[in-house]
Amino acid sequence: MDFPLFETLCIEQQQIKNCAYHQQRYERTLYQFYGESAVKIYDLFEIIHLQPEFLNLTSLTRCRIDYNATTFQIQFFPYQRCKITTFQPVICDEIDYSLKFSDRTLLSHLLEQRGDCDEIIIIKQGKVTDCSIGNLVFRQGEQWFTPDSPLLIGSQRTYLLDTGKIKEKTIFAEDIAQFDEIRVINAMNGLV
Repeated sequence: MDFPLFETLCIEQQQIKNCAYHQQRYERTLYQFYGESAVKIYDLFEIIHLQPEFLNLTSLTRCRIDYNATTFQIQFFPYQRCKITTFQPVICDEIDYSLKFSDRTLLSHLLEQRGDCDEIIIIKQGKVTDCSIGNLVFRQGEQWFTPDSPLLIGSQRTYLLDTGKIKEKTIFAEDIAQFDEIRVINAMNGLV
């Protein structure tokens, strides 16, 4: 079965984090990729809870849902957070990752250019976008900013914007040095 799209959710102490935000993106992605006539929508909260493995999850878990227009596949993986402290800017003007595609070949190729750094910062048309595994946030004093030109509108990013913990800002490649700190945010990694 071909699953061109996927969603990653964080499960911690049997609580699915930001599930409503994932549901919104999942539904929006289905309509964008397949159109309204070819879509069967599942309730992510429900299908995760129906998995027999869900009841046995005790540690931090990454839940991956691969899907297409009519069906899905769910996998659970133990997750260990890691600290990313060094970034290599990489220019790629042709990248399009506006949907959470299963094919991450170009992202993997860009990541190979990180050299001795932990992660990359993808620069598109001179603007900071994302890294290979999520959105980015930049601290300036006490305020956190996220680029207003992300490749993918992440669920964690949307949550942090909605709750006022971060703000959008145009960030050009030459602006990176102005910031005090950079962090990666994604379903598994919040601001704290």
